[in-house]
Amino acid sequence: MQIWLEKDKDIVLPEDWNDSYIFTLYRDAYSTIYTNLPDIWYHADQIEMANIYEDLFTIAIIVFAADKRVQRKSFPDAWTRELAVSIPVLEIDAWMNTKALWDKALSFLTGDNWDISFRPTSIKYSSHENKNHLHNNIVKHDSVCLFSGGLDSFCGAITLLEQGSSPCLIGHNEYPKLRKRQLQMCQSFQSIYSRQNINFQSFTANSRAPQLVTGEPLRGTENTCRGRSLLFLCAALSIAEIIGKNTPVYIPENGFIGLNVPLTSSRKGSCSTRTTHPYFLRMLTNILRVVGISHPIINFFAYNSKREIVSFVKDTEAFRSSYMHTISCSHPCVSRYNRSGSREYPINCGYCYPCLIRKASLLDVDSERNADVPFFQFLMENEYGDRASDLRAVINSIYRYKLCDDNDIKKKIRRTGRLSEDEVNKFLRVYKNSMDDLIALFCTDTRLKGYIGI
Repeated sequence: MQIWLEKDKDIVLPEDWNDSYIFTLYRDAYSTIYTNLPDIWYHADQIEMANIYEDLFTIAIIVFAADKRVQRKSFPDAWTRELAVSIPVLEIDAWMNTKALWDKALSFLTGDNWDISFRPTSIKYSSHENKNHLHNNIVKHDSVCLFSGGLDSFCGAITLLEQGSSPCLIGHNEYPKLRKRQLQMCQSFQSIYSRQNINFQSFTANSRAPQLVTGEPLRGTENTCRGRSLLFLCAALSIAEIIGKNTPVYIPENGFIGLNVPLTSSRKGSCSTRTTHPYFLRMLTNILRVVGISHPIINFFAYNSKREIVSFVKDTEAFRSSYMHTISCSHPCVSRYNRSGSREYPINCGYCYPCLIRKASLLDVDSERNADVPFFQFLMENEYGDRASDLRAVINSIYRYKLCDDNDIKKKIRRTGRLSEDEVNKFLRVYKNSMDDLIALFCTDTRLKGYIGI
């Protein structure tokens, strides 16, 4: 499938791109792609962003939009998409040298076959004509930290604050009410770490359906959205550039999720992100180096399980005051469609894969897990439905884990992406600790413990 991103309203496609689905990126007219990220730049006294960072944002947002709008089921294997994408950039000479690198990195990230091409443009999406009157002084910060509102990023922010840093926290406002939850946690941080500077910036981004030249829209959407995290990271890099050269960007995520070992053989096309996998980060860092972007991208939790991450900060006032408000769920808004009971959201459902890992990580903390239906009861009540599919998959993975030795596990780890032997050994420890934590969680339900024989 051909995809064309347009910043110029006078669209004239080359003949060999006439069958493209067209995404538009306009600031002052109806646009298929829309975001408020340029407003954040503007209020930080950037009348326009540096060309190379606007280009990086442009690349990331078209990857995000295409990933979100092009259905996997439309392709022969119902997963691997063939995506040829034409992207307008301001610094064409710099980006031309990265084409092959982007193809490889994006194919690893989303599990598709990407064919990226660049073409020159002089149109700046980030440019503002009027002077900014709302001054958001973010240069007083010393770092940028991704802040999704999940438990890992929450613990990552606390880790930086405990070290005396003054981070600018950036979040992607994925759904209604998330920003309010993130902002409440950040306000709690500021009250506790009152001598440090804490700033929270939340951006939105979304995409309507692209259209053919004839006006026919692309039907359907895709819910795997592996490309979303790239946009999140590139937004953070643009904020880091405003703060200053070489400002570090932190992406706190536990190594078990970052490694993304499939739970079962049928889940090899997992929906989980691969953005924090060391192999992807090396490829992205190489691309950034080619175009002159030098901000370090750091995941200091890369070789820790989620339970270990919690153990690092669980005794701090910041953790105790707000950890219960973090959201790790893969579908936090589903309760608003309830026919009966509470429609309050966002919530942690308690039984999806991220929620199960979250519960295991909180075994050493007085958590909310006791309010949930016991695992065995939930499994029996949803024996043939989709609601318990993640729980069944985790149980299946535990069966297989108990039969594996270290060499078997290392093979699984190597298959996730190119890693050094040292990295494989570090991830072996993370994998085993994380699986043992899940076993410990299931052992809290005596009927489930007996059911699966642990």
